[in-house]
Amino acid sequence: MDRPISFFNEITKNFRKDKVKLILVTHLLIDRPPFIESLSKIMDVALIIPKPKTINKSVLINLKKYNFVNTTREKLNQKDYAIQLIKKYVGKTKFIISDIGGYFAESLCKINENFGEQLLGVVEDTENGFRRYSKIKDIPCPIYSIARSPLKLPEDTLVAYSTAYSAERILRDYNEVLGGKKTLIIGFGKIGSRIAKDLSRKQAIVRVWDTNPTKLVYALSEGFEICNKNNYLKNVDLIFAVTGNKCLDEKKLNKLKGKTYIFSITSSDDEFKFDNFSSFNKKFFPNDLVLTNKNSEIHLVNKGNAVNFLHNAVVGDFIRLVQAEILLDIIELINGKNNKEFLELQEEKRENISRLWLKHFRG
Repeated sequence: MDRPISFFNEITKNFRKDKVKLILVTHLLIDRPPFIESLSKIMDVALIIPKPKTINKSVLINLKKYNFVNTTREKLNQKDYAIQLIKKYVGKTKFIISDIGGYFAESLCKINENFGEQLLGVVEDTENGFRRYSKIKDIPCPIYSIARSPLKLPEDTLVAYSTAYSAERILRDYNEVLGGKKTLIIGFGKIGSRIAKDLSRKQAIVRVWDTNPTKLVYALSEGFEICNKNNYLKNVDLIFAVTGNKCLDEKKLNKLKGKTYIFSITSSDDEFKFDNFSSFNKKFFPNDLVLTNKNSEIHLVNKGNAVNFLHNAVVGDFIRLVQAEILLDIIELINGKNNKEFLELQEEKRENISRLWLKHFRG
């Protein structure tokens, strides 16, 4: 615990605490307390909105001095709800939103209309959230994005490995192994490509599908078989959905034959477009939703949510790189002089984060 705090203290040592308030959307995992404590040293953490499917109860107890509201992206998309929530915890003070997954994307313009210069800007951590904010026609405030930062690459790599690890653990609970399994990766981006490589090393038979032909070319260059768009769901044992863009719906599920396990790397509402599974019989288990009909038995592992969160989504000290970038993005917003556009932290500041990370975590 001491090393993260000392690392964050050095990252922010030249900044004095400001009266600006923070609305923080976050996973409540075991790595969060030092990060949130460090945020509280530079500003007032007015409200924490925990991601509902990643709440560690011991972490929640540890952070009980903060204000928490359990809500959803759907509720925050209701503009009046978001405005009333912000008024309650921010009042007339300037504030910043630190987001994961675009929770405030659809209501941001309305928030800006109501709060004006009080809203200093947004920091968004994820690719899914970046896409949501990108849909705004006229960005009303500065938005710092970390989604494509080089400091996020270690996290992406370890998310891929933790996904493959969790999938293997789940399969072993069913007396199954990865070796020889016909595996489909849907989405050959930063995480999908690493999952494909890791599974291939574990003797899975890996095929790839992506809507982007350039990524399919890359997959071929890495030695993976690519699928035809019209039959990519045929004859498959495992599916890894790695798009964050509703890659599967009930119609596609009906193309599956036999037993299939489906693993996601993000929230079910991001990755899938499901209604009520009317064409399937449903059985619910603690870590599984099993869908059956006369042709198939489909295991929607973790009910379609990120499978690696079943095992704490561990990425070690590398998560501190991203958290440090969030801290510095927030300081940039507090200091002002930012245009109403998508922004990224300067490269020299990212290099300094890496330099300090090596000092504190690798000595």
